Amino acid sequence: MAYEVQLGGLSVRAEVREQENGCFEVVVDDHATVVDARFPEPGVMHLVRDGEAFEVDVRAIEDGHEVTLYGTRYSVQVLDERKKALRGFGGGAGGRGGSESIKTSMPGKVVALLVESGQQVSAGQGVVVVEAMKMENELRATRDGVVGTVAVAEGDAVEGGALLLEIAPLDEA
Repeated sequence: MAYEVQLGGLSVRAEVREQENGCFEVVVDDHATVVDARFPEPGVMHLVRDGEAFEVDVRAIEDGHEVTLYGTRYSVQVLDERKKALRGFGGGAGGRGGSESIKTSMPGKVVALLVESGQQVSAGQGVVVVEAMKMENELRATRDGVVGTVAVAEGDAVEGGALLLEIAPLDEA
């Protein structure tokens, strides 16, 4: 099946084909690789690609999925052909417009705010550091934009799923 995958300002076409051995052939922009994917529990995916293992946390959010890999959180939208067509006609939620909400995935403490309201940020730029389970996680913007609402301060205790800050697209700022 073919998908359009959006990560920040980047959009790629991906095809996923299940193989007989339970693995998947994934073709991204004409580059093919075989991936062994397992889902040991809800929200967790174990992947093996080219002998390298990855554990990925995946959580559904309002306009796609929040994917965490090595402590970095990414907002990802995956559109199959039907959703892509609906979006082209103005149907379907989300899209490039609207603010990006940076949220925690688990309870913790805000140890550093790396940006302030009104500041322009770039995709991949660190915006806030949260300590959870004795590990510091730097959360990053997934697209270019301008920091809007900052809902926390350094030292604040936060619950899982709590809004930390919002980033508006450059064209809406």
